[in-house]
Amino acid sequence: MLSSLREVNPVSKKRIQVYADLETKRRIELAAAKQDLPVTEYCLQAIRQQLLEDDVLEGEKVEIAVRPGPNGDVIGELRVLREKIKARRGGRLITLDILERVRSERDDELFGMR
Repeated sequence: MLSSLREVNPVSKKRIQVYADLETKRRIELAAAKQDLPVTEYCLQAIRQQLLEDDVLEGEKVEIAVRPGPNGDVIGELRVLREKIKARRGGRLITLDILERVRSERDDELFGMR
């Protein structure tokens, strides 16, 4: 019994908790079951994969060329553009709702829920 406890919670590992809504939890459990993995292992694999991708991205340098406009004031021109966009949208700010909808649809397709 004691050796199995060491395997589950060795001294070298520390506990983390993640809170998720019921739908996300259900989807994680389903995905883990499809891969015949415990939920903890499935989550750790996903986290490790994301960390790997993040490290790759951090190692890359992305340079964006910015050419000043006629008056040479890039920041000022961006502020003017922002005001034009706000005016066109009736003062409403741009939200990320569409991104969340697209992400949700993609997840549904990936997990075969559609």
